[in-house]
Amino acid sequence: MGRFKSTEIKGIFFENFYKIFESTLNDIIKNSPLNERPEVIKKIEPKMNELLTNYEETSLELFIKNHKFKINEYLSTHFKIQKDIVNHNKSSFIYFNLYLNGCSILYDKIAEKIPRKRIDSTLRVNVLLYGLILRKAFQINDLLANGYIDGAMIIWRSLYENSITLLTLALENNNELTDKFSLHSTRSSKRKILSYNKTHQQLKFKPLPKSTNLIIDRQVSELNEKYGKDFLENEFGWANDIFPGKQRANLKLLEERVEMEKYRPYYILCSEQVHSNFNSLNNFKEGRSYDLPKIIDREIELEAFIDPMQFTLSILQEVNDYILYEFSHPNEYDVNLTLLRKILEEMLKSFDD
Repeated sequence: MGRFKSTEIKGIFFENFYKIFESTLNDIIKNSPLNERPEVIKKIEPKMNELLTNYEETSLELFIKNHKFKINEYLSTHFKIQKDIVNHNKSSFIYFNLYLNGCSILYDKIAEKIPRKRIDSTLRVNVLLYGLILRKAFQINDLLANGYIDGAMIIWRSLYENSITLLTLALENNNELTDKFSLHSTRSSKRKILSYNKTHQQLKFKPLPKSTNLIIDRQVSELNEKYGKDFLENEFGWANDIFPGKQRANLKLLEERVEMEKYRPYYILCSEQVHSNFNSLNNFKEGRSYDLPKIIDREIELEAFIDPMQFTLSILQEVNDYILYEFSHPNEYDVNLTLLRKILEEMLKSFDD
């Protein structure tokens, strides 16, 4: 790896760190009787590295234990930034949070009702997915309130994928398919275990119990025998049987099946924030160069918030159509869904204010 001498920065964390050591050492030698100085130097030389290491460790430990970082000042600054960002885009944040609050009320009432009722596995799994989708939406809200648009886009990608799964299970309404989706998580478990087994020694972690490996190997063997090897080899193998012939299920096919393909361009855009690529730096470009301070700055202007806000609530509206159909009283389904839709529309109008 090349190194440019011209880019060296002295005193990044400490001013005169090693000069202090040299000065102290010189003082010790100077304060020795004249006839002992050569002897002192002779004794110190073999232990110079040890002395330097002890100086470094002691100084760093003192610095860390006597730091000047004030957590209350950090919190004060943190909340001030949030307040400034939200107030700068107040109307949009009000309607965005009003919609999320409605979802939270809905979910809390479902969570209260579900344990007392017998429902099939598809609805039970979809309630779990709905909770996970809302969790992602709340995370997006927090990231937006802190001005981290790219962070919100990364979470949106997860919200979207979980929404596609929920809508697919809802559309098919097949408990066997839902069971396949649940069992397919064995694929991820197997990958985690294999990866851990390869790296635990490097990380100085304890090895997994032998029983863990035996259990996952048995589960994989049983699923391969029951559904074929492609079930676990394919990332969306649980949905293979939805599509005829030898076509393997994938996210794009599932999108099209639940009529959500219109969101794919934004999904691809969000993927640029997940995977390492140069396009993720485009927002920080100024002409032919890049604005380095801007890379770690927060966004505050409304333009940056529009897409993550509108695409988050648009996906939730698609999901809530199903959830409200399942849980609303028949006479209230339309008015419940319309309420959320009107909040969404008000938020969209706020972008033009």
